Amino acid sequence: MQRFTLVGLVLLNLALLAMLAVVTFGNPASAFAFGGQARGEYVAISGTIAGTKTPVIWIVNQATQEVVSFQFDSQRDVLVGYGYRNMNDDAIAIKRSRQ
Repeated sequence: MQRFTLVGLVLLNLALLAMLAVVTFGNPASAFAFGGQARGEYVAISGTIAGTKTPVIWIVNQATQEVVSFQFDSQRDVLVGYGYRNMNDDAIAIKRSRQ
């Protein structure tokens, strides 16, 4: 009985070692959003807009070159969407205007 237990433990350890090697040396995982697009890298910037007292947060998605802005509404205790821009579209429009 002990021989079967020892053989079983050795096989289990070999299987665990193989799984550890696959996880360690395999391809790194990459997350994908719905629709197959890669997840973005984000940068958040805070600032103010002339004429307002509430600070604004701009969040830039570097992968898709999109910017969204939010302001905090303290009365409702929520972030409110303030605006959206696609920087690629803006760059194309600027390029066309200079031609």
